[in-house]
Amino acid sequence: MAAVKKTVRSRGFLAGAAVLACVVTAALAADKADVSDLTTQDITVSARPISFASAQPEKRDFGALTFVGGLVLSSTSSYFGGYSGLALDAKGERLLTISDSGSWLSGKLDYKDGVPSGISDAHIGPIPAKNGKPLKKGERDVESIVALKAGGIDGRYLLGFERRHRIEEYAFEKGEMRGPLGKRAIPDQLKGMKSNGGLEDLTILRGGPYAGAMITFSEKMLTDDGRHTGALVKDGKSQPLFMKRYEEFDITDMQSTSDGSLVVLERSFNPALLRVGTRMRLIKAADVKPGATLDGQLLLEAGPGLEIDNFEGLAITENDKREIVLTIISDDNFNFIQRTLLMQFKIK
Repeated sequence: MAAVKKTVRSRGFLAGAAVLACVVTAALAADKADVSDLTTQDITVSARPISFASAQPEKRDFGALTFVGGLVLSSTSSYFGGYSGLALDAKGERLLTISDSGSWLSGKLDYKDGVPSGISDAHIGPIPAKNGKPLKKGERDVESIVALKAGGIDGRYLLGFERRHRIEEYAFEKGEMRGPLGKRAIPDQLKGMKSNGGLEDLTILRGGPYAGAMITFSEKMLTDDGRHTGALVKDGKSQPLFMKRYEEFDITDMQSTSDGSLVVLERSFNPALLRVGTRMRLIKAADVKPGATLDGQLLLEAGPGLEIDNFEGLAITENDKREIVLTIISDDNFNFIQRTLLMQFKIK
């Protein structure tokens, strides 16, 4: 009899897990905001402080990182959400983030005692097509952003799109996104990417032997032996680059430090097991060269028990002490079971 009861409970658990998995899958398929009629406008962004370890709110050390602070961001605007790329000015005070719905959000990242406390002076607007109107559905899925020159928020950026894979140049000036002003060819090594497995990451090396080179990896294109496929593009010439893959983690963003090293943001998601994971690793500038298989130092690996979500955007700054600061933002997929989280860490 005991064995029968155990079997019944196990079946009940499995059935419940299956139902929950279906709910999660349905939620992740939620429709993105329709930006067809969006014009640049003010937006109020609410922010609630959050610890990285809710059960240990005073804990600051996580792997090779020190937690600075975190926020849960929200807004009553139906356009808010889906943030998959992030840029900050050199001081970490001005913010520009792009949504895979085809919009951008800018604002001032406020601090209290050195800890992120909110976003003020916020504005939201559409990413335009050549005719000046918002991008059409099917062309809006922007996943990555990088400034051509580090410094202020105003300036020129490369944006990486998936589904209709492309790399296009835009300018953010006087509170507006202008463009596209030009485009970069998809590297030969990345042609043939899956529709929903495109350029989640895009960066410009800020230093090192290949300073000025563009680096990008496909989210889903793997070699026969399971490595990530990418490219290093310098002076118009594209050369292959690879990265070791760990378990089910995919690359969601990557940015360069001032010396040309790379910080890689990775995410895993298994709807059947209801498991989400986040990783960050550091790859030294000397290891970044054509044909190399990158690996690097594990900075952080986080899973259940920590406040994580679908982290897709990464920005790198340096504080007054010349410490490297990593700011990450999550894509809530415009659904009710996910959140827009902004977390900030320092490399020890």
